[in-house]
Amino acid sequence: MELSTEQMQQLMAENERQSVELQELNYLLDLREQEIAELKKNNASDAELKSMLDMRLDELQLMQNRIGKQQRQAAGAEEREFELQQELTQAARTQQQYNDLFQQYTYLNTQLEDLQEQVTKLKKRNTMLQQIAVKIGELESSMENITLERDDLKARVAEFERLYPE
Repeated sequence: MELSTEQMQQLMAENERQSVELQELNYLLDLREQEIAELKKNNASDAELKSMLDMRLDELQLMQNRIGKQQRQAAGAEEREFELQQELTQAARTQQQYNDLFQQYTYLNTQLEDLQEQVTKLKKRNTMLQQIAVKIGELESSMENITLERDDLKARVAEFERLYPE
């Protein structure tokens, strides 16, 4: 098969266009890799926040258990007035602790909601990254096909030049 000068020029122009497209694809791939690295960093930060929240929730549970125990003690203290006075004093302190804990509980709930929103955003980002990864796979496959076609064209041009030297 003999290629005309015009066909050769078309092949060279197509090869140049594919080379530019390959450079663009490599640039997009670099951008996606940077995005993936940033999302991994965000995932680590979110895991740390969740760990802190879990610790605070455990502390809150311990305090609630302590309050429950103190309230049970207050119920059995009606036998004697002296004990009742002591329990009332303790109950006032417990109420203050309860109020403090309730404020902490409200604060932790707010933090939990914030974390849940962040987790939802991360899930959306992860979904987007998965879609990007699929697209990158498609682009890589396309790039591989283009590379194979380019190599085939190079081989044909080399064969042509070998058969028909200038």
